[in-house]
Amino acid sequence: MKLEYALFTGCVAPIREYGFEISARKVLEALDVKLTSTSDFSCCMPACLVSSADYATGLALTARNICVADEIGLDVLTLCASCFGNLSRAKHLLAENPDLRREVDRILALAGRTYSDRPKIEHAVTVLYKDIGLQDLKKAVSRPLKRVKAAPFYGCHLFLPYDYGRFDDPEFPVKLDQLIEVTGANSVNHPEKASCCIGCGSFFGGVSEDAAVRLANIILSSAKKNGADCVITTCPFCLMQLELGQIKIMQAGGKEFGLPVLHYVDLLGLSLGMEADDLGMDLRRMDSSHLLEKIGD
Repeated sequence: MKLEYALFTGCVAPIREYGFEISARKVLEALDVKLTSTSDFSCCMPACLVSSADYATGLALTARNICVADEIGLDVLTLCASCFGNLSRAKHLLAENPDLRREVDRILALAGRTYSDRPKIEHAVTVLYKDIGLQDLKKAVSRPLKRVKAAPFYGCHLFLPYDYGRFDDPEFPVKLDQLIEVTGANSVNHPEKASCCIGCGSFFGGVSEDAAVRLANIILSSAKKNGADCVITTCPFCLMQLELGQIKIMQAGGKEFGLPVLHYVDLLGLSLGMEADDLGMDLRRMDSSHLLEKIGD
């Protein structure tokens, strides 16, 4: 049965990491997943934005996107782990708090909408893992990446807090490792694979930007020390932060890591026999030529 979802691109993927959107569309199409676009989606409204000033209004703006998906009769597939976390958070909070739901419904009524909890919230990675499954993904692989050592970087919002998304173990996640192994690549275990890149925080000025670079240095050092050829993320924020972090570290006279940063769909696409440029990898900031030589040999 063909899978179909309402595509929620979010903000970062189509604007700052559009190579990832290209990759996600190519790979999911190849796996017979239909992505239906709508111009009615808006920002997922992270809790650090409007919710910090008016909690119910911020939650209503998030919930409005779920209403849009309900109106077109589809579940939501997000490209961004932060969007996945925020939309899942809204569903959880509105299910657990009747008073909050009534207030959100009152606000939504001003825009002619009523909240529905019917649509499921999924992410590109959760769809690959749960709805397609490891066995079918493995069958689709035509170019196993046997020489590649890939360091997973889970980020935060795909599995934290657990009550929101309920996708993976919040302390010891394993599903990205399993997805990496499906491609034929070796998943490199390293101590920072479930840490934070402080993606959102990097937009809030000098102190948080400095913290983001420091965290990138720790994460990249962890991956490099354990022999990784590349870092595999689940989120365009993480992808952006770990690429920019490498550039800023190098510009400051620090270590040159030379680690390509890929989203998981990039790695999967390469194992499906797709070319790097067709996956939008030529739009990335880091040189992937050394990694691609390993795949091409």
